[in-house]
Amino acid sequence: MKKFILIFSIITNYTINSFSQINTEYHLQQASLKTTTWFNNINTNNFEDAFNELSFELQSKFEKNDWIFGMNQILKSFGEFNGRKEIYRNFVINPIEIDPILGGFPDGYYAEFQYESNYLNTINHLERIILHQDHKSKWRILDYSYEFTEGENYKEN
Repeated sequence: MKKFILIFSIITNYTINSFSQINTEYHLQQASLKTTTWFNNINTNNFEDAFNELSFELQSKFEKNDWIFGMNQILKSFGEFNGRKEIYRNFVINPIEIDPILGGFPDGYYAEFQYESNYLNTINHLERIILHQDHKSKWRILDYSYEFTEGENYKEN
């Protein structure tokens, strides 16, 4: 009987851990699709759709037209977009695990992606995007940040 309980416990534990991993991969895949769509929107100057995919918290901090103008200026200064490669992904329930600045947000589903990006006017360009699921389980952009070295053609607009 003890042997049966031990085997049952091992199988149950393995099954739960396997499901958890599948669930994490599923959420990362869904968040990655949203990230791809959002980046496609900003790289094709479809800023209105990109703004609509921001989290409600982020939308409330900006007037839509100001955000669109700002993103347009930023991307003009980066220069022509030539590609992006994902280098990191992470899925968490507690947003502080991604960044302590997210301490005011409740537990939920959060995803973080980092990319090496290639723009004409920048060097060593890294982009980071953080997403969360809203109350309708829709992935939304919570934060977008970047860092780079200015290339010789870089001009701040």
